[in-house]
Amino acid sequence: MLDSLSSSNVRPLRAMRGEGDRIALDFDGGKVAWLSTRWLRLACECEICGDTASGKRWLTPGDVPMGIRPASIDASPYAVTVTWEDGHVSRYEARFLANHAGGGQGAARFQPELWSRDLGARLGRFAFDAVVEDDEMLFHSLRSLRDHGIAMLTGVPAETEATARVAGRYGPIRETSYGKVFDLISRPDARVAGETARAQIPHTDEPFRYSPPGFIFFHAIKTGAGTGGTSLMVDGFHVAELMRADTPSLFDLLTRHGVTFHREHAGEVFFSTEAHVISLDAAGQVTGIRYNDRCLAPQTASEDEIDGLIEALAELTRLICDPQNQFQHQLQPGEVLVFDNQRVMHGRSAFDPTLAVRHLRSCNIDRDGVHSAFRTLARRFAPEEAETVLYQGAIF
Repeated sequence: MLDSLSSSNVRPLRAMRGEGDRIALDFDGGKVAWLSTRWLRLACECEICGDTASGKRWLTPGDVPMGIRPASIDASPYAVTVTWEDGHVSRYEARFLANHAGGGQGAARFQPELWSRDLGARLGRFAFDAVVEDDEMLFHSLRSLRDHGIAMLTGVPAETEATARVAGRYGPIRETSYGKVFDLISRPDARVAGETARAQIPHTDEPFRYSPPGFIFFHAIKTGAGTGGTSLMVDGFHVAELMRADTPSLFDLLTRHGVTFHREHAGEVFFSTEAHVISLDAAGQVTGIRYNDRCLAPQTASEDEIDGLIEALAELTRLICDPQNQFQHQLQPGEVLVFDNQRVMHGRSAFDPTLAVRHLRSCNIDRDGVHSAFRTLARRFAPEEAETVLYQGAIF
């Protein structure tokens, strides 16, 4: 690996030479790394081969034979020109080659900042006007979502039209069977739990969908502050790491055993999904959480595993319900909580609907839309952060 050749501090290239089916790169300081010649040819993005980022790509893996070799290599400290045996000429930046050499790591993986009840001191708070009008302030709020999975917007008009106006800055609003922007108002004929006055254990929304909502906006219109209904927010990545450390066998069960979630409104919708509660990426890092105790279907497992699976779900629930792991906040009219629904679990305490009406407006944005907005703005305001690999959510 080229550990010292980070994308922000690449040593100049001294020489580059062919060695069979590998290319050797010599950097200042004595570092040597290798690239596959086939990989190198496939990485060409000249006008003939086309551009993978735009999708206007004309060279395919099938066009690059295993035995391909360079006819000549012309290396300068920061750029390389390779002429192939068929006469094709490819040009590469030394920084690009350094980031991929030695089986390279490519872009760095982002490490989220975990939190518990102490989030209040670190929670990013951003003014509505600034986020709507200033791209740089929008970027800072997106960075906060990247770091902690949650941010707060303040000074948002307590008007129904404001919900879509601010949410639309983060990406296209996702329409579901509940609508595009929907109201959560306590009512006696509640269709979903969010319309009741009962306490709710922190959870992720709609785990019964193949692709659950990515980011959720909770816009407070009326809250009846002081009458209950306190928001309870839990960092799912934090509680997952607690399980990994303290009950590793239970953590392992939730990363590899399918759990079924379902939701049915007779004659309208019938959702059912089997997925992992804790998703891991290729490096074993937690990349997503999918859990809602109210949507758990009767589970399927062998006699040897069913009790262990239930205990794993019970342990996760205990951690979620522990006040030490909960950030608590009484939403005020004009505040919006924005959070990653595949990382941050949300719930609330009970309240008395006879004392005040609790009215929230809610909408969803897919996580790739939010991450796209972050990367696009990072190109302008923090270029070194634009290529970072972000955690990609609750996958199967």
